Amino acid sequence: MLTSVMLISHTLADFVIQTEKMVEDKKEMNFYGYIKHGFALVFIPLLLILLLEKESISEIIYIILIITLIHLGIDFVKEKINVKLKEKKISKKSYVLIFILDQIIHIFIIIFLTCRINLEFSTVNNLIVDKILIGKGLTDYDLKKIFMVIYISFSGAYLIPLILDVIYEKIDNYSIKLNEILKADINNDKAIENDKGYIFIDEVRTGKWIGILERILITILICLNQFTSIGFIIAVKSLARFKMMENKIFSEYYLIGTLLSLTYTFVLYLIFSRILLF
Repeated sequence: MLTSVMLISHTLADFVIQTEKMVEDKKEMNFYGYIKHGFALVFIPLLLILLLEKESISEIIYIILIITLIHLGIDFVKEKINVKLKEKKISKKSYVLIFILDQIIHIFIIIFLTCRINLEFSTVNNLIVDKILIGKGLTDYDLKKIFMVIYISFSGAYLIPLILDVIYEKIDNYSIKLNEILKADINNDKAIENDKGYIFIDEVRTGKWIGILERILITILICLNQFTSIGFIIAVKSLARFKMMENKIFSEYYLIGTLLSLTYTFVLYLIFSRILLF
């Protein structure tokens, strides 16, 4: 169960809790950013372990600290490599490969260092979890499913934009140009005046959160074997952008993004189900 706890901790610390300021600090080699990130990596599993029973708690803390130090070391090396790549203006495919390799190493280290340690729920599971789940306490299988849902949903928000950068690599500032298409659509409809719509589009990242929610729902439906319901989610998403589908550039971008999100969800679920659940 410690493996599942650490995988969830890694996901929350890397993709959910980590702020843009922390990311920028790490890119600028500001060690304050690494300290904050490391604190999240240590604090989350320790908080969860307080709810768990284990005689050799010191051994678990030692492993958590080792994993955290290795994690921060990998992040430091990754940022160093990214700086070098940016200076040499190498293809953006490299950033995709680095992200994937970085995550593979993080997850492999967690599984390797924790797979032999058994950890089970005790007091809290009996007093709280059993009551909430009507006698069905959380199991290691449940935690692995939770990890899969969170990881697939939030990591996709980082990887998919990197892949889109590769696809649109020959078009400078493609995201800004797509943003202008949205602004033009608002202007044509005259739905929002005084450029308030422009500010709204520039500041609110609805696309990111739509993608996250989409992958959360799809992953849950896959877990429940409700594949037919996935089409309904895609239909609702498309309906919201129906009018903009008349624009060929936007419709192609929308289609690529949606298919990437679906493919990522199914492929990663298949990989994790083979590694973690069987």
